[in-house]
Amino acid sequence: MFPYPSGNGLHLGHFYNYAIMDSYCRWLRYKGITVFQPFGYDAFGLPAENYARSVGRDPKDVTYENIEKFRNQMKSMNTDFKELLVTSDESYQKWTQWIFTQLHGRGLAYKKYSDVNFCPSCNTVLANEQVLDESCERCHTKIEVKNLNQWFFKITDYKDRLIKNLESLDYPEKTKKQQVHWLNKLQDWCVSRQRKWGCPIPIVGEEDTLDTFVDSSFYFIRYCDPNNNLVIADKSKIQQVDLYVGGNEHACMHLIYSRFINMFLYDIGITPYEEPFKKLIHQGMIINNGGKMSKSKGNVVTPDNYNADELRMYLMFIGHYFDGGVWSDKNINGISRFISRFKLWLNKSSITGQAIDLTQFITQIDYNVINFKFNKVVSGFMEFYNSNKNIIMDLGTKEKLHKLICVFYPSFKT
Repeated sequence: MFPYPSGNGLHLGHFYNYAIMDSYCRWLRYKGITVFQPFGYDAFGLPAENYARSVGRDPKDVTYENIEKFRNQMKSMNTDFKELLVTSDESYQKWTQWIFTQLHGRGLAYKKYSDVNFCPSCNTVLANEQVLDESCERCHTKIEVKNLNQWFFKITDYKDRLIKNLESLDYPEKTKKQQVHWLNKLQDWCVSRQRKWGCPIPIVGEEDTLDTFVDSSFYFIRYCDPNNNLVIADKSKIQQVDLYVGGNEHACMHLIYSRFINMFLYDIGITPYEEPFKKLIHQGMIINNGGKMSKSKGNVVTPDNYNADELRMYLMFIGHYFDGGVWSDKNINGISRFISRFKLWLNKSSITGQAIDLTQFITQIDYNVINFKFNKVVSGFMEFYNSNKNIIMDLGTKEKLHKLICVFYPSFKT
């Protein structure tokens, strides 16, 4: 899932997703598989507009400054993601608006007076899914109910299909249950927002912008053909996402909206697949000082303060990828010590050294990567080292081990 470029930059949760999944992709390439690993920025939104307003600046300038900061952090993370789009670029906005017009022309986008959820702090309407315990899910202000003339997408027409298709999707069971729960009480999706930093609704005289979830409902299709100016993407180039990775907090809103929009585009002949994502996984949460990291708790760890590859390998080590784990400054130093020892061992290799059979070790790595047991990958390297550290290896073994370790520690040099 692509990030929202906040002023705070990439946090440890981003790093946990992007760096570790970068190694997953590197492993597939190591096996000879061609991998498409795209990236972009979900750039519109309230935080940038609220911040810009508070300091008297243009939210566009603030957002693109934040994106540049994210780009630099992604570069230092040593990942191979390929940036292909920014949702606030005009070249992307026109396709967000095009989808609106396609829905509107088929009676699936309509305007009516309705009781809607209004956040007085954010000063905008919220979709039902953005209200938690009668409060705004973003700022936690108690919502007000107002009768306003708003635009809606007729997602209820797709309710039965959205429920039925879940049976055949490789999603976590908990996520499927959450979606079914939201879909037994689904109402049409209110997409009007009374904000400026968003994609304008393409109707003459309309001043509202579109919910940013509209922007993020089709970006994976645009990735397949980002330079196409004639249609959202060439149908022959569109493929389902083989593996979609993101937090389980998106289980209902984004993951239902994107399924709905993709299903609509399938119906009008744009995409060849009814469902956008073949397989979905959720990375776990990293705990620090007994709780989820947040600025208010003062327990946030900034990835910029660490060696990126040591951080990558440590985050792999803390637990199964679906479970997350507990942060420890003390334990990350253990990764540094192991890499130093591993490097010294490889550098003792000799042209007259001994060949080490890596077949079983590689098979073990493959099993653990494919099952997202990255913690077992790292412990496997440690066990392999401990079992063979007294052997002077030949140069061929050194080269093979160097290629293996670089999948999980890309900057490794001997």
